[in-house]
Amino acid sequence: MKSQKYITAYGIKRSPINKVFKWKIGNIFKKKRQKVSDDDFKLKVNFLNKKSLDVKEDFIVWLGHATFYMQLGGVKILTDPVFGDIPMTPRLVPFPIDVDNLEPDIVLLSHGHYDHLDLRSLEELGIYTKKTKLIMPSNLSTYLKKGANVCELSWYDEEQVGGVTIEALPASHWHRRGFFDFNRALWCSFMIKYKNNNIFFAGDTALDEHFKEIKNRSKPIDIALMPIGAYQPREVMRDNHINPQEALEASMILGAKSMIPYHYGTFKLSDEPIGEPHSWITKLAKESEIQINVLEVGEILLHKKLT
Repeated sequence: MKSQKYITAYGIKRSPINKVFKWKIGNIFKKKRQKVSDDDFKLKVNFLNKKSLDVKEDFIVWLGHATFYMQLGGVKILTDPVFGDIPMTPRLVPFPIDVDNLEPDIVLLSHGHYDHLDLRSLEELGIYTKKTKLIMPSNLSTYLKKGANVCELSWYDEEQVGGVTIEALPASHWHRRGFFDFNRALWCSFMIKYKNNNIFFAGDTALDEHFKEIKNRSKPIDIALMPIGAYQPREVMRDNHINPQEALEASMILGAKSMIPYHYGTFKLSDEPIGEPHSWITKLAKESEIQINVLEVGEILLHKKLT
């Protein structure tokens, strides 16, 4: 792939492949740890149908991992759609709704890793025939077939669809799908703006100075959608992902009124027990200064105040 490398103020400058290889090989020879209760955790799933989403009120529903479906002023938005397994990693909980019942006006794609950009899921959505607006960071569309309705954004660029404005914002992450494409596409977070309300979708990110930058350049944030899983071992993951405590810290830096966690329990991507992020964030929710809504998969959160 012939394109520039994206070397930004935030994110990994060199491929972490050596760290990842050492981690994976080390796990083969590492003594198996003692089992804990969080190893048996399974996300609860509320199955949905088309009628479930046929409401006038604005809503957000978590569909697992980094996939949210939301309605704002009648505009439907889907984030990082992944409906089934990803390479070498099975999905641990069923997708809670028939894909045919999803009718997004906008699909947001935060970056190119396989658990966020799933080409098969995009095909299932019919993106090449329905012409759904796909909003993504710069150069990510090179992985799609021709004919999709694509809008690529650099950080702080905006695109408007209906009454909703999407702004691409920094994230501290990186890109790779193959052997030779390290950082050949950009990565981002998104601000979803409707009237005087803002919903922040973090994508994948480490805890970095970009949260302060976003706070200083943005209007108040009503809801921060924050990843909380895939954080162990720290020497590998601290430059990629945030843990529940860091997600809460980032939300507080942003000045968000509330937070919804994601990126846990759907795929086993790292070494922490599969249920540890849920246990951790549930405990933090009882102590937090800001509201933390820990959703079940398929749980609908209505937001009448956003209309």
